[in-house]
Amino acid sequence: MKGAERSPWKYLILWLRLYFAIHYLASGLNYVIFGFVPDFSKAGQVGPYLEAMADIGFYQIIKYLEVLLGAMLLFNFAVPIALIVMAGISVTIIYLNLFISPAPRQLFTGIQELVLNGTLLLAYGGYYADFCRIKTRPFWFWEGLSRPGRRAELDH
Repeated sequence: MKGAERSPWKYLILWLRLYFAIHYLASGLNYVIFGFVPDFSKAGQVGPYLEAMADIGFYQIIKYLEVLLGAMLLFNFAVPIALIVMAGISVTIIYLNLFISPAPRQLFTGIQELVLNGTLLLAYGGYYADFCRIKTRPFWFWEGLSRPGRRAELDH
């Protein structure tokens, strides 16, 4: 972690994290505060999918989740976990906007999600390195947190 912290890239990563946080907060708070739900009939082939999401309450859950995840990025709280959850949302947005309904605005949004989430996942990738092990054995979550030196190793 020391190399990444000394690098001038840390400022770019900071700004990308803050931009992504504000992007998610704006999207989520637009629904949470103002109750804004876009007109899905203008969303092309994606419209029926989004309407179905709203009908079962999934769209609303995602909007509240966007507020939580955006706040986590903004306040630098559990960023690796937030990015993993955001990746699920981003993959859906990327697929719908780049392949199903590739209008100019959707193309921008899909590419933006891909670049922001992809870059941040790479920037925080050191936290995911243990996920890439070929051979593993059961290892309880709390044991990983209490492993001597591990926490200091990740924090510095």
